[in-house]
Amino acid sequence: MSTFILPSNPNTYDAQNAFTDLHTIHWVQHNNKSVSIGDIVYIYESKPTQRIILKTQVIGRDIDSYHIDDSKYSTSGIDFSSKGPWLTLRLIQNIDTRISLQDLHELGLKGNIQSLRRLDDNIANALDFLIRDSSELTSILVTEGKKTKVYSTRYERNPKNRQAAILIHGLNCKVCGFNFEKKYGALGHEFIEIHHKKPLYLNNTEINIDPINDLVPLCANCHRMIHRDKYNVLTVEDLREILLA
Repeated sequence: MSTFILPSNPNTYDAQNAFTDLHTIHWVQHNNKSVSIGDIVYIYESKPTQRIILKTQVIGRDIDSYHIDDSKYSTSGIDFSSKGPWLTLRLIQNIDTRISLQDLHELGLKGNIQSLRRLDDNIANALDFLIRDSSELTSILVTEGKKTKVYSTRYERNPKNRQAAILIHGLNCKVCGFNFEKKYGALGHEFIEIHHKKPLYLNNTEINIDPINDLVPLCANCHRMIHRDKYNVLTVEDLREILLA
């Protein structure tokens, strides 16, 4: 099963209400041959919405008979029944979580969404994780940073944040691109270090961690270089510039 994303213009078609009311919609297929029955298709609504609004599944393709009456959802007067063949998409979920184009870029998507596009597995897995609880990311804003007294002060790290960061950002170092499994095989499977962009010791209280914006995967070498001067922690961008110099 593959995952795709396609754009929808609210100035020509009210996709959200069409799917909410009818559940199943025909969508113009053009000459696309890569989409298969069972694939997932996210619908991204352009300005002024500018976010993913729907998760759907392909239940038909190469449809040449437009038998679903969705004419009242055409906001421009365009007759969409005259532009076959069509895919048939079934609504899985209305998405309330705000996932913008900028968020998609953070997940690794390149460029804009101007036509149907296949999503990499890392992006697809991250989207699935993010919309599992449609409450503005509260499902992954997990408290971290509580001080614990041992012989010295250490800071607790919640394993749920690590899992979320890997699902969202993948397992490649964001500075040098190193991947432990590619280098070491099974020994390096799912091994990566997760870096907090703002060190936990700078927070005096427990905080909510957003894995999209607060966490990043790093290899051991890059992680140590970033923290080499504890009074001047480098950013990922700083270290990348040093590496490329």
